[in-house]
This record gives sequence, structure tokens and C-alpha cells, in this order.
Amino acid sequence: VYKRQKFMYPINLKNLPDGFELIDDKIKFDPNKHLQLEKPSEIFSLKNFGYSEKDIKESPVNFATTSVFRVLSDEGCEALLDVSRKLEKFTTSSPRISRNVRGGVYRSRFLRDLCLSDEVSLFLSDIAGISLSPHTIPHQLGHINFNPLELEKNVDKWHVDTLTFDYVLFVTDPKKNDGGEFQYFFGTKDEMAELKKNSKKIPKNKIVTPEIPGPGFAVFQQGKHVVHRAKGLTSPGERITLVNGYMPSDPEINDYTKFGELCNVDPMEIISKEFTNHTAAQVKKLLNEKILEKNFKDLNLDSIEQLEKASEILNSAINQLKKGKKDMEHFGD
Repeated sequence: VYKRQKFMYPINLKNLPDGFELIDDKIKFDPNKHLQLEKPSEIFSLKNFGYSEKDIKESPVNFATTSVFRVLSDEGCEALLDVSRKLEKFTTSSPRISRNVRGGVYRSRFLRDLCLSDEVSLFLSDIAGISLSPHTIPHQLGHINFNPLELEKNVDKWHVDTLTFDYVLFVTDPKKNDGGEFQYFFGTKDEMAELKKNSKKIPKNKIVTPEIPGPGFAVFQQGKHVVHRAKGLTSPGERITLVNGYMPSDPEINDYTKFGELCNVDPMEIISKEFTNHTAAQVKKLLNEKILEKNFKDLNLDSIEQLEKASEILNSAINQLKKGKKDMEHFGD
């Protein structure tokens, strides 16, 4: 049984970062009205994808991805579509994506509360088989992709994510569009890298294109292992998807945040502060749970190991902050 996890969320809508402004949401997020959580019929493991026992052992869990499942009710779909359209004027681009909005949780109360929903976190934890929490970097929450203005230009290239777990949810109805499919590679990221290195075509039987019944449906994945992309529209239309990030609740599990790559897509002064807060939250939770909340009789050599772990987390973050921006990795179209 997974329980709500207490992490620090530095999302204060009364004290927004410079350059951000709140939109008029009109509707307050209500999980009883806006969610319609229905479990996926299939769950695939990293082993199914061809990952080795060593890779699986080094991962938080053996979970890879799911079949399509429902997240939002009809009312929830309408509300999120309205919010997404209001946020569209804030689109930016990156080396991978032509038009996306990040930091939307600073601009929309509805989006923030949806992305931090305990109901969704516990639901996804049950699917993955590990306790998960919404990511403590706000720019890793509520990422919204909009279709490029050029027809047939892919929404996103083949890639793995800069975080561990996420869902990809269709905000618009994919059945009203030509193209715009979400796809994933049924193999390992090393296999994909080898194919691209040797300029080989991806075997058709390795590309999975889930059928999305309508808006409010999603695919959940361990995004750091599952190579995926979003194709472009082949005729004029509106394609919007929401990607929300999660992380293991256990602070002892190694953090997987590609800070250097995030510097390509987010304002440096904001993502640096968010990453620092994220690191502090992880270390604080580690020290509270493993040392400060223990009785005297429980203190032993394990405490030294936890202090070493905290030091390791801090040193890793410091090194990433010092190195700063690095090229954004992807496998092309």
C-alpha cells in the first residue's frame, strides 16, 4: 500500500519567478470531478524490452511502460484543454522540440494541482510497483507539447527523458488529426544508439504506435529507459500533449536528473534554483528518515552510510551546477 509522500514543493503562486504570470484558470482542480483513473490492461517490463539483468538491477524498478489508459474525465479534459490553450502564448523551443511550454505550474493553479495530485501519484505507484512522488523540479511538471507550425515536422525526436518516470497524456483528441502519433521503440536505448550510429533504419516491428481512444488517455513509462518520439501532423490541426514527471519517493535511490540538458530548455537562473531546491529536498528527506527520526538505540554504523550518501548527492549536484549546460541528447527523427 503506497502512501502520500511529503516532499518539499517550491511552487508558491504568490511569489512567482520573474517573467511568469498567472492565467485566469476559472476552474479549480477537483480530483472527484476531473479524474477518471482506469488501470491499463498491459504492463511491460524492462526485461520485455531486452534490458539486461545488470541494467534492471541498477534501475529503481523493472517497470518499462503501459498500454493506453484513462486519466481524465470528460470534464477534466475540457478544463485541461482550456488551460493548455491559454498557456500556448508562452511557447518556447529547444534542440528537440519546436513548440512547448514549461513552468506552466507557475502560471496555472489547475495545472499545478493536477500535476501534484496524490490520487494520480498513488495510482501510478501501484502500476510501477514503487512509491513515486511528483518531481520536485517544477519545470519537470506539466510540460506541454504543441504541434509545430510546419506540417510533417515531428513534435519531438527519438529520445529518452531527462527524468525517471512520466506519463504522456493527450489533451486534444488524436482521432481528429492526421498524423501526430506517439511512438516508442520496443528495445533498449543502446540498441537505438547502435542503429543510429550505423545509419540503419529502425525495424518496423520495433516501433509501437499505441492507439489513443481520445483526449484524457495516457501512456506511463520509465522514460529514462524507453526511447520514444511524437510525430508531426500531416494536415492542419491541433495536437497538444501533457507530460508530467515523477521520481522515486525513497531518497536513497540515485537521482536521475540531467541538469546540463535542462539548461537548453529552461531559463538558467530558474532551473539552477529549482535543481538546488530539488537536491536540498532529497537530502533533507534522507536525513530526516534515516537519522533524525531514529531512536538513540537505532543509531549505528548505518548513520555513517547515510551521511556519506547525503554527501554524495550534494557533491553530484555541485559538480553538475559547476559544469552547467551540455548538449541535449537525442536519436534524431
